[in-house]
Amino acid sequence: MVIFENIGMRAIEYDDLELMLQWRNDENIRKYFREYREFALSQKREWYESMIKSSSFEMFLIIDLKENEPIGVAGITYIDWVNRHGDVHFYIGKNGEWIDDVYAPVAIKMILNYGFNVLNLNKLWTEIYEIDTKKNQFFMSLGFSIDANLREHYYWEGKYYSSHLLSLLRKEFTIE
Repeated sequence: MVIFENIGMRAIEYDDLELMLQWRNDENIRKYFREYREFALSQKREWYESMIKSSSFEMFLIIDLKENEPIGVAGITYIDWVNRHGDVHFYIGKNGEWIDDVYAPVAIKMILNYGFNVLNLNKLWTEIYEIDTKKNQFFMSLGFSIDANLREHYYWEGKYYSSHLLSLLRKEFTIE
């Protein structure tokens, strides 16, 4: 387990899937995922089985160590080992927070540190939809830069929105 300021990250276990499914299907959170539909437990189990067998996925449960309570999910997916980059995934599922002021600032530093200093990646990137202003501001405050805008790339409730691709290079990453 990785520990940083009373918050830890550990491998996702099969028993965690029901809680993760509850978070994932929360309407306040689901609208920000690439896969917009609700999932069944069987689909979450299939995802888990494929994820643990893949060398391009590193996913973790975020834990509040004081309360010994799962609070969210963090990971790096679509890892390209030749070009040394991966897609950062991150959210606080507890209470449908998505991004909060307590756990998110610490937990994101943990996954970024893991990507750059353990996996030895050179770039971490993420895709954030235009409607997700909170996450966009959060990642920009960490030093991420917008690399591209995909116009009208995401459809939500009858309207098209742009999608932003953001990245952070290892040389730009600092833990404060």
